[in-house]
Amino acid sequence: MIIGCLHLKPLPGSPEFDDFDEVLEHAVRNAKKLEEGGVDAIIIENFNDKPFLMEVGKETVAAMTVVAKEVRDTVSIPIGINVLRNDGIAAASIAKAVKADFIRVNQLFFPSVMPEGFSDPIAGKLARFIRSIKLKVMIFADICVKHAVHFAGIENYIENADRSFADAFVVTGEATGKPPKISDVKYIAGRVRAPIIVGSGITPKNIEKFRKYAYAFIVGSYFKRGDEIDVEKVRRLTTLF
Repeated sequence: MIIGCLHLKPLPGSPEFDDFDEVLEHAVRNAKKLEEGGVDAIIIENFNDKPFLMEVGKETVAAMTVVAKEVRDTVSIPIGINVLRNDGIAAASIAKAVKADFIRVNQLFFPSVMPEGFSDPIAGKLARFIRSIKLKVMIFADICVKHAVHFAGIENYIENADRSFADAFVVTGEATGKPPKISDVKYIAGRVRAPIIVGSGITPKNIEKFRKYAYAFIVGSYFKRGDEIDVEKVRRLTTLF
């Protein structure tokens, strides 16, 4: 399963926000390209809202909801939401409004230090919120997410995986565009009951070695040429499946 990452242009409230009509047009245009290229699902992410906040403002939630609704109405494949840097409550709220199929949470359980600050785990708060709004959505939770320093190691995450209420676990490299260690993916896949998703650094050259252990792949950087999706690059990867 290939999940194409839709990196939104800067949204209202972020320092580099410019024009919301262009945000919408860019999102819809590139969502169409991802579907045309053959991805199985799309995850929508406020990738350009740098520097990130741990919890975003109401304007970001409103903007992402509008964009996600447009994307949902445009494509026929499942969509998901990731609100950076770790706003699972916002992601769940947007998912409820637009009937998204899944959300990604970068720090669901165990704390870490990120460039944006200290990141508290939100598993308990998120589980209760999802229950309170009667939301049916899959949760993709990172294990030792990229761009962060972790107090807990992989073994700690594995031991507590079942208590997080995650439906799948995302394994990444140290940074955007860098793949995880195959040894880490293999080890985690053999120790947890939920499926594994490789969440960074996937290209046609390296995907084959991960396929035995991963249920799905989130692909963002490889599919892009500048800030636009390259349909041919999408096809180059999806045809391998």
